[in-house]
Amino acid sequence: MESPDDSGDRPAWAPPAEEHREQRSTVWITIVLFVAFMAVMLVVAALVVGGLKESKAGAVQTRRPTVPPSSTAVTSVTPPTTSQAEVPTRKYETAANPLVAPGVTMPKVTCDLPGLRGTKEKLEAFYLALIPCLERAWHPILTQAGEPRIPVSVNADDVANTACGPPPPPDEAAGYYCSDGTTIFVPLPRQLEDGGPYLLDQLFLLAHEYGHHVQEQSGILSKHDMLSGDANGDQPKILELSRRLELQADCFSAMFLANAAGRGSIGAGLVTQLRQSTFEDSDTHGSSKSASLWQKRGLAAKDTSACNTFAAPANEVS
Repeated sequence: MESPDDSGDRPAWAPPAEEHREQRSTVWITIVLFVAFMAVMLVVAALVVGGLKESKAGAVQTRRPTVPPSSTAVTSVTPPTTSQAEVPTRKYETAANPLVAPGVTMPKVTCDLPGLRGTKEKLEAFYLALIPCLERAWHPILTQAGEPRIPVSVNADDVANTACGPPPPPDEAAGYYCSDGTTIFVPLPRQLEDGGPYLLDQLFLLAHEYGHHVQEQSGILSKHDMLSGDANGDQPKILELSRRLELQADCFSAMFLANAAGRGSIGAGLVTQLRQSTFEDSDTHGSSKSASLWQKRGLAAKDTSACNTFAAPANEVS
């Protein structure tokens, strides 16, 4: 092979032979295609990485947990494995109502109550302190039964009418409950009769009327009203339903007092007094014998099933 000519005298340029130009073109085409291929691969790789990032971000958003009420925030993105609790609803049943199912128990409660005095302001203060104590006893039961908790109001005015109609005569009721508006009425003049108010009377009265509110929250009261309407004016049947309702409220009242006695403002001796008390016969509220029976069952109750008057034989709700 000849060595290059470095003499400085170079021949004039001439195009390469045709076959050399074809080879050089082929090489350039290959290079261009390779570069284009690599560029496409880089773009594809960028899109894939970006897509993965977007996919991961989307997964966190769609799997964001629901923070339970009244709890600290949950930081895990793992979806909950348990189903949500059933929304509390009234169960329109009487004897079969879950409120009076076996095993539904009332907690012990402590009631701190102001002194009982014969003025409207003092009496209202007493009631407004007693209601929260009744709620602490009954709200866990309603929750266990899967039924709603509804606020209640107390009215000590001597009203001429209510959302449920005219009030019962004073000689028939010291207090009464109206489900329309969920209000317990305890007219002051009725509480001052015979030198009152008396502590045991007021405790039993308000706990009885709150027992009707419990029946309203659970659906027992609504079902009672339906059954009374279905009786088509059959007075013996309607009166028996009324006695079942009222005797259950008596039982609920006694059960509450048994779980509050010996704590706070409710002394243990009040239960003894209640156990020794007697009742007047009533077509709507039950005989003295039946009232004493359900009161004693409430005082000795292990759970709410002891107050299931709607499952009792007729001779126990006379």
